[in-house]
Parts: sequence; structure tokens; C-alpha cells
Amino acid sequence: MNEISTDLIEELSGQKLEGKSYAEIRADLAERGFPPDEIRKIIRQVDEVVLKAETGQKHAAKIHQWHRAGLGLAVTGLIISVAFNAGFILTGFPPWLVYTPFFAGILLMFYGRVQQRKQPDLYQKGPGRIRRRRPYK
Repeated sequence: MNEISTDLIEELSGQKLEGKSYAEIRADLAERGFPPDEIRKIIRQVDEVVLKAETGQKHAAKIHQWHRAGLGLAVTGLIISVAFNAGFILTGFPPWLVYTPFFAGILLMFYGRVQQRKQPDLYQKGPGRIRRRRPYK
């Protein structure tokens, strides 16, 4: 069993993300007949996938916060702008100051979308951007 299948790694990483402990995964692999060296390699690969998934989830949550904050600010700025143009509020303020929340909200929403497109693929193959340029010796 020199080659470890990606299906097995994905299955075990899914179990780990659902709450199964590494000890239970090790016991399950031992029952399947894997030698201790293979189990160690499999656990390392599962750990890498789980870490990528967890950091990706945290980054995605932060991106959604940027987008929601931008949406709220844009809607608030739009309401203020409409009320300003109707002459209900802030009649003595300069127009650029009144329209600033709307445009700032649009920029935050755009920033969230750009960051969302930059998110890496969860199951990316290869050593990564730095190690491709300067591999281990």
C-alpha cells in the first residue's frame, strides 16, 4: 500500500471535521489492516486537509462579514442620500459628505467579493507556491 488514495483521505478528513478524534481514526485504520507507518502518513495528510479546511472556513466567515458590513453601510447611505435629496435631513451638509457612506459600502462589498474570488481550492495538489520555487533539498 505505497499509494494512499485521495478518496480515503477525503473520507477521513470529513470524519475528522464532523468531530471524530484522531485516536478513533487510528483505531479504524488499524482495523482495516494498515501498518503503523502507513497510518502515520495517512494521519499527516488528513491533518493537512483538516487544517486547510478550518482556516478556509475562518477566512470565508471574515469575507462574509466584510460583504454584509458593506451591504448594511450601502443601504444606510442610500436611505440617507434619498432623505437628503428630498430635503428632509442634513440640508446644511455638503453633498459629498452625505454620499460617502453609500460609496464606502459599495467599496466594502466589492472588497468582500474580490477576497472571495481569491480563496484557494481546499484540496489543492502540490507543495504550494513557495515550495514550487525552492523545493526541499
